[in-house]
Amino acid sequence: MNPIDLKKMIVNLALAEGFGRVGIAGLDPFESDSKKLDSWFKKNHHQHLPYLDPIKLLNPKSIEGSAQVALVVFYPYARPDCIPGKLGAQKASRYLWGEDYHWVIKKKLLQILETIQKFNSSIEGKVCVDTAPLLERQLAQRAGIGWQGKNTLLIADQDGSWGFLGVLLLSVELPPDNPFPFEQCGTCSACLDSCPTGALTPFELNPNLCITTYTIETDQEPPLIVSKAIRETGWIAGCDICQEVCPWNRRPLWGDADVWGGPNSIHSVATSDLPFSSSQWRKFNRKSALRRVSRRHWLTTLRRAGLLLDPLNGSLMKEK
Repeated sequence: MNPIDLKKMIVNLALAEGFGRVGIAGLDPFESDSKKLDSWFKKNHHQHLPYLDPIKLLNPKSIEGSAQVALVVFYPYARPDCIPGKLGAQKASRYLWGEDYHWVIKKKLLQILETIQKFNSSIEGKVCVDTAPLLERQLAQRAGIGWQGKNTLLIADQDGSWGFLGVLLLSVELPPDNPFPFEQCGTCSACLDSCPTGALTPFELNPNLCITTYTIETDQEPPLIVSKAIRETGWIAGCDICQEVCPWNRRPLWGDADVWGGPNSIHSVATSDLPFSSSQWRKFNRKSALRRVSRRHWLTTLRRAGLLLDPLNGSLMKEK
């Protein structure tokens, strides 16, 4: 199969798996991002993300030396009927809805790879879903899927930003797509103005001031402004504020209810029924992306949010 026909087949396979946007990107180093990334690290923005390596991030081929191109996919996950805080008393990010997205997307990308190898068994591939040292958003922009917005998230043009990015590295040369031409945030500053901690400046995130860092990545003590924001906003797992206010998310591409299923318990249980014991926590987050959060971290977040254990009946209650 010639490269053009092979590319068409791969793109059609990805669309058939339900990916909303699909593109092919080359794997040249991200030389234009070198100074910006170096500045980001010098500001110690990676303090709570010690696994990040600037050298690997700038060179996509460092993950898989035989890779020639990347299949980049955008998979919508938000649903109009699933609004954090509406079904329960607490707020958890939309990306935690349903089963762990790592499993869902990896399974689909592996299925694509398996089909490709039926046509050419010599093609090797590696699936990456939010766990490899990849500049996924820059790769998605290179693949023509969208641009990295002022909130640093990938905005897939009219389809918005409620989507996961997945990458399938392939050891075959394919015609790359044209990069997305330019960012379209313009003079809008809705995401910057709405961030309760000041974690955002145009096109740059300081994770050391982000609510998500302290509710998902680390249980270390956050700055006072972050602790205050967790308590006042009610976000106890992730934070969607900068996406909720983005104009590009007014009519986004919505996720498939058949894929994501019903809500994870964190979106639907009453505050008084949130888990406290080890067994309750294991059952609570068993199939969710929240499973990476330890029970200790979970309890730390609840306390920061003003949720305390009632000594009389052992249930959780809102601090007065």
